[in-house]
Amino acid sequence: MKNETEKMRELYDQWQTQGISKQAFCNRNGMGYHKFNYWVKKFRGKNVATISPPLGFSQISVPQPELLGQDQQALAAITFPSGARIELFGSLDASFIRKLIL
Repeated sequence: MKNETEKMRELYDQWQTQGISKQAFCNRNGMGYHKFNYWVKKFRGKNVATISPPLGFSQISVPQPELLGQDQQALAAITFPSGARIELFGSLDASFIRKLIL
């Protein structure tokens, strides 16, 4: 049987992969926002000690885009927990995508 920390860690990991707000995640899973937010802060605090991401903006170089047709759809999209969304067109380079999300 899982303890509270293990259950909340699983929920936290699910939330991270779904790319929706904390409020929306809580509504979908029938849990209180403040309780979930407490655990999010707790888990992020542990991650900060092991992984210290750089603060601020990172410069990335973007090759000149080809002219896109009106009917062309994105090959991939990245939606962040904040709701920000990046749509990618054309050929995808894994190192470029990594720079966008890290």
